[in-house]
Amino acid sequence: MTSTTTTLPDASQSDNVPVGVTIRATDVAAAAKNRNGLTYKGFGVLSGNATSSLLMDYKAEHPDTYWTLVRTLYGGDRPLMNTVKIEMGNDRNNSTGPNVATMRDRDEYPQVRREPGFQLAADARRYQSGVHVSILRWHAPTWVHTNDDVYRWYKNTILAAYREYGVMVDSVNPDVNERTADLDWIAEFADRVHGDTDGFLGAGPDDPNAGFRSDEERDLFHAIKVITSDEETTGTFGGDVIANPRYLAAMDVAAYHYSVVDDADGNFTRLADEFDKEIWNSEAQAVFSNSADRPNNTMDNGLGERTGTGIGGIGGPLEMANTLIKGFVKSRRTAALYQPAIGSCYEHMEYASKELISARDPWSGWMYYDAGCVVLEHFARFANLGWQSGDGATVAAGRERPIWRAIPQASGCEVGGNNPVSEARHGEPSYLTLAAPDGSDLSIVIVNDSSLTKTYHITIDRALSAAGKPITVWQTRAADAGQPYDANYRKPVTIVQSDDATANVADAATYTITVEPWSMITATTLDSAIVDPQTGTLTARPEYATDIPHTPENSRAVLDVDPEHGVLYVDDFAYADASPVETYKFDQLITEDYLTSRGGDHGATPRYTTDTNGAFEIVPDDERGHVLRQQIDWTHAGNAWIEGDPRTAIGNMRWTNYRVSVDVKFEDYPGRAPYVLLGAREMGGNKFTTDICGVDFKIRADGVWLLRNFGNEVRRGHLEDLRKRAAEACASGVADAQPFATGAGVWNTIALEVNGDTATVFVNGAQVTTWSNPALQSAGRVNLGTSFDHVRFSNLRVERVQVTSDGAAGAAATEFASPYYTQLIDDMHMTSWDDSSHQILRYEGPWTHDNGQGMFTYMRTISRAETPGASVSLTFDGTGVDLFGPSDGRAKLDVFVDGRLFAAGASTHATNGSLRCQFRLGGLSRGRHTVTFRTANTADFALDALGVLA
Repeated sequence: MTSTTTTLPDASQSDNVPVGVTIRATDVAAAAKNRNGLTYKGFGVLSGNATSSLLMDYKAEHPDTYWTLVRTLYGGDRPLMNTVKIEMGNDRNNSTGPNVATMRDRDEYPQVRREPGFQLAADARRYQSGVHVSILRWHAPTWVHTNDDVYRWYKNTILAAYREYGVMVDSVNPDVNERTADLDWIAEFADRVHGDTDGFLGAGPDDPNAGFRSDEERDLFHAIKVITSDEETTGTFGGDVIANPRYLAAMDVAAYHYSVVDDADGNFTRLADEFDKEIWNSEAQAVFSNSADRPNNTMDNGLGERTGTGIGGIGGPLEMANTLIKGFVKSRRTAALYQPAIGSCYEHMEYASKELISARDPWSGWMYYDAGCVVLEHFARFANLGWQSGDGATVAAGRERPIWRAIPQASGCEVGGNNPVSEARHGEPSYLTLAAPDGSDLSIVIVNDSSLTKTYHITIDRALSAAGKPITVWQTRAADAGQPYDANYRKPVTIVQSDDATANVADAATYTITVEPWSMITATTLDSAIVDPQTGTLTARPEYATDIPHTPENSRAVLDVDPEHGVLYVDDFAYADASPVETYKFDQLITEDYLTSRGGDHGATPRYTTDTNGAFEIVPDDERGHVLRQQIDWTHAGNAWIEGDPRTAIGNMRWTNYRVSVDVKFEDYPGRAPYVLLGAREMGGNKFTTDICGVDFKIRADGVWLLRNFGNEVRRGHLEDLRKRAAEACASGVADAQPFATGAGVWNTIALEVNGDTATVFVNGAQVTTWSNPALQSAGRVNLGTSFDHVRFSNLRVERVQVTSDGAAGAAATEFASPYYTQLIDDMHMTSWDDSSHQILRYEGPWTHDNGQGMFTYMRTISRAETPGASVSLTFDGTGVDLFGPSDGRAKLDVFVDGRLFAAGASTHATNGSLRCQFRLGGLSRGRHTVTFRTANTADFALDALGVLA
């Protein structure tokens, strides 16, 4: 009995040639003897690059939402995930943002509480006691020069995390992320870890933290596994490890990123099959864009037809599933850790829209779970995944059970492509078989990322007790008309009996399974669904039902803390009224003071911030209690992935017209004058975050200042200008206006107001400058920035902008300019997430709607029209609509409001990116409107998103 795979002989034909899959008892028995290489480990969260920067805000302000997240990922008898991987860093950018440095100096006690990854690992143990914790490093702090320093940093951090949370790190890559392996150092590190007698390396002979605190701490530390090498493409070290017994003994896990293939000599397959080593995809890519809206695409189906790809296609969940399958078939990958699994940082930054779960708005508690989570359920809910202990079992979710094996001879993938695995449009076979080591049950995951219907013939050896059992088929595909987006995610659709009439023979049970276009299935012998005897419909048994939360339509509330008084956000950085925070330590749930839970007096993570370079943290202040401080000076400014000065983003990307003010104070500085920056209308869209704001005000301690537009100077001045403006303000009746105070140790208040197409700057109450531009970016977050110097911030305040209009009987009435978008609608969001028959955006005419765009195209989707007469309509409540997209300014639009022509041949603005405003329609009366934008000339028009003005 052999494993067979048959494919379509001609890519142009649509004949459904069956694919044969054979599961033999001898293959299952052989796999059962393999303890590491073929045990399917499963999946994990990678916390790094600032992608967890907002996660602790969810934990503090919406604990129910946070704990639902943790339970969804790590809870249950067969958890979705079992690993947390934490990247160590140096407070400098390593893509989206920095990893916090646990030790900024050699003798600093590791500040593990300010690293959200350690908190997540600890909290995961609330639902899964055996969660696996792994760490590696990006760039190191500036005091780390030698391998001795690296070891000190790693070891002290690991032991500090254990002493803080009761969580011991299980595996370590001591090398640098995405670098060629230093195998001598890997072997030396393994020797050090496994034979360490010194324990924690203290700051001196009297340091009470020195040494191991217990035999248990020592033994757990000695048991740490060693990983190499986290290279960013196919690993280059496999042959060297096999050839050198020292390297082979030292390395427990071979890991590399993204690539699914083996090296030319098949060394990683050999490491798993022959040498019983674990092979990981230690930085895997999830979905690109949003699967809820993906079925609205009009992408080519692979047969030359622009009919769309359902939930499939480039960057989609089916491609993600094919990557897992091909990764095992071609290079024996049995673990995939997703970067990021949880996108809990501000959106539209470097490597945006590639996560499984979006957690961008901690003030509202909004979260979105993508279909990528359901993809993982197809593997994890129908097999026992994890690590096998010496007695053949593992502990996960509080119980021991045998770990299932992936069966190489019963798995196959003929989908082309490496990164991405995207050449599946002709129905190329893709399937992975997972089996209990005793052969009692098995599950086969099958993916069809094509427009063709596929048939699989499954043959199970009668020597396996799984043979003859009915097979339940669980399917994931796009919603039907009138359904919520997730209505067809992982549903039991049929139970297939063995086919006695045709292919059944004495030594095998056979089954015929049909896989619909643009879908994936799990075919399992587990008794996982119940048949209604009256209707024949299937329902999931409770332990197998999907528990991925649904995200309702239009549920993202804007950050607006006090509408009555016109305040969008205020932060004194003291948090005196903040509630205690629950965290899981040493197997019990405890409460901690808000700031203590986020790092304490050595530097606590502030609310609602995502750093993109440097470290902005809460510290004690003798004058104001607590303040925000930029912690990294030039001495501590190490290497970075993306160079740039310290920046942090704050607040809601949908804010439009507002005034932001903050108090700033320079600390003593030894050399040139440092600067501070206040920015507005920042919507990401560029990897270089030093110059990312639609407008920012940059002022040095000596009074030299610049007003900038995306980093380009538009106004400048000096100390004398500031003094003159203060004097003029006082003369005009601004009683509290003060001249700018130069140097260190004094507080100044700077403010930046953005209203429509105008930006205005104030320093200590005096207006300094103003600048207008019809193409000024229309919305975005607040930014704070500095040079690599210590600067303190206090009393951040974001307020609505007052405008004066004619009131009754000609009297002046004070109103507020529209302060935000009630919705920022992606161009692909054509139907409601609650009911796909309800239209949101209505396109007419020759449009294309494409996925697979770059990271700085919002949600990685774009809609394009190349001829006149293509229109898009929206019904909304508000005062206007702004259009975003890449533009050269040549396109013209006819604009209709409530059925009447509002503007004919209106010009668009040239933009420098996708999430940049190219057209504004404002000033409508508050209420319900229907607007239509119709292309009026032959210039290309690209639409990325629409903002609905309140």
